Amino acid sequence: MVPGRMHWEVSLFLSSPVSFCAPGDSILFPTDHVSRGITEGGKILQETFIDSYDPSVLRRVQYLLYEIKRSNSKRPWQSCCHSTRTEHAEIHFIEDVFQEQRSDPSVHCSITWYMSWSPCGDCCGAIRDFLKEQPNVNLVIYVARIYWHKEENNRQGLRSLVNIGVSIRVMDLPAYSYCWRTFVDDEDNDEDDYWPRHFAPWIMLYSLELQSILQNIPSCLAISTDENQTPIFSLCVEDEEQKRALTSANP
Repeated sequence: MVPGRMHWEVSLFLSSPVSFCAPGDSILFPTDHVSRGITEGGKILQETFIDSYDPSVLRRVQYLLYEIKRSNSKRPWQSCCHSTRTEHAEIHFIEDVFQEQRSDPSVHCSITWYMSWSPCGDCCGAIRDFLKEQPNVNLVIYVARIYWHKEENNRQGLRSLVNIGVSIRVMDLPAYSYCWRTFVDDEDNDEDDYWPRHFAPWIMLYSLELQSILQNIPSCLAISTDENQTPIFSLCVEDEEQKRALTSANP
């Protein structure tokens, strides 16, 4: 142990191997954006939501639950989509979903995304271009995981979005509960709420890493596997800047 160094480690043991591949890189991906785990009514299946938004596992397919509120309408538009082998979900939203729902460009529009993976650097660029073309659009992004969090292009992309006014947050328990009530197909009309308290350690880890990204200081989160392909999440804080990031993320 290095003097003055904080080292926290959280390990999760799973009964099956976990995929560490990025969203969009599997030949098993669907060829459209709404065929896997999404109902015809635009709801995500319960098992798909639970599996895809669990921050302790790393799934290939990227899901995006979206809510569009316009100032001239009392009822928001709520639905969901996922990535394909060739296109991330946020690009589908920008190029297809929003265009289909487009109304008077002078009307203020508030968009909220709940994403299983944060946008990559390239998608952040596309989002910036989209927002420049749509000055009356406000975007809030919640993420369950941070996409390839050590890649500088992705880190810069997230910072660039925040710099133009986009709010980016790691999904907390109230966000999971809201998604469950709003976007998940409740075929049994079960009124029980979804409050996955066992997600708390990973919510904390990703929240701290997001703080490091937005404050432009070195990564404090490491994700690796052991000989059984069990994922291991480690948080290492080695200097005062990272300690301040911890403090700001957990006041």
